[in-house]
Amino acid sequence: MAYQPPLHAALSGTGPTTDVSGRWVNALGSTMVIAQAGTLLTGIYTSAVSGGTSSTSGALQGSADGALIAFVVHWDDFQAITAWVGHEDTTSGELATLWQMTSATDPGDEWSSINAGADTFTRLP
Repeated sequence: MAYQPPLHAALSGTGPTTDVSGRWVNALGSTMVIAQAGTLLTGIYTSAVSGGTSSTSGALQGSADGALIAFVVHWDDFQAITAWVGHEDTTSGELATLWQMTSATDPGDEWSSINAGADTFTRLP
């Protein structure tokens, strides 16, 4: 049986635009400010859990399609990039996402430099 990529189950076309512009926070206190123009997302993400004693931030870029969302942050203070993908829960209004982060490391240790997790974001007033 030939491999079928997961896209074969996706709906055709694009979904109605959901506006995710605004300020969001996750359970760890990290925040992001998103500006949306059509399907394109830009903004700033500020992590409360940078591994140090203070927060760090980075430019956010991404896309939205209906309730689907994906964005990437390149950190200002670290040689690291994090990507989130998920959807807006139309009942709660929260963003449910999975993330992966990769960071620079010594040659041969590349696989140990990839971390993964989940975040739920709530819109701030």
